[in-house]
Amino acid sequence: MRNSGCAFQSFIGMLALGLTMMLTWREAAAQASASPQSSARSVLTVEGNGVAEAKPDYARLTVELLAKAATIEGAVEASKTLVPRVDTLLQSLKPGGVETESSHFSIGESLPPHPAPNGSQGPASYTATTSYTLKLAKIDRLNAVISALASSGLLEMRQASFHVADEHVPMDEARRAAVVDAKRQADVLAEAAGVKLDDLASISDARAAPQGQVAYELPALARKYLQVVAPAKLDFSASIVMSWHISPKP
Repeated sequence: MRNSGCAFQSFIGMLALGLTMMLTWREAAAQASASPQSSARSVLTVEGNGVAEAKPDYARLTVELLAKAATIEGAVEASKTLVPRVDTLLQSLKPGGVETESSHFSIGESLPPHPAPNGSQGPASYTATTSYTLKLAKIDRLNAVISALASSGLLEMRQASFHVADEHVPMDEARRAAVVDAKRQADVLAEAAGVKLDDLASISDARAAPQGQVAYELPALARKYLQVVAPAKLDFSASIVMSWHISPKP
């Protein structure tokens, strides 16, 4: 009888231990399932914008040498006779800060602009085009260089554009201004909503680039009367997306 009592007490003890372990496991599971919800924090996200200015360091000119003939072979040969003259011209401008960055050759067919009086299509012609991209380190010499190129009778003007040597400098300045703008917006919104900004949750560089390239299309047959006014500054802009964790004000 005494043994039966001991066995019963042992059974009750094991049952109590099992119930305790089951409750502990359920509590742990409940806490684990609830933790993702309790760890979620409110976030305030804004986009800041900033601008910066920089003085142009150099100009870039695009010019073309055109050679026309009735056949492809004729256009190529005509171009070959003219290219050395262009090279000599560009070499003469080199002491003035003119550098040939690149050149590109192409050939294309040109149809006559109007049909013949009897309605038949006239013969096609061919144009060999050599495009030159020139860099001018001395912007104040731009108009003198354009005049020399155009008055040579060899080249047709296409475009003049202006650039900054190291665009990272003004773009980084624009990024800094964008961060300041984002922080200002976040402070205003948090104050209006009655919350406070906590730690920074994320930051991303949405955009940083020149704010429109300053370029001028030049008359193809420009002569000495053409004057290009260089811009005093070039604009750069940046956008930054920033997020802060927020919490109620105490």
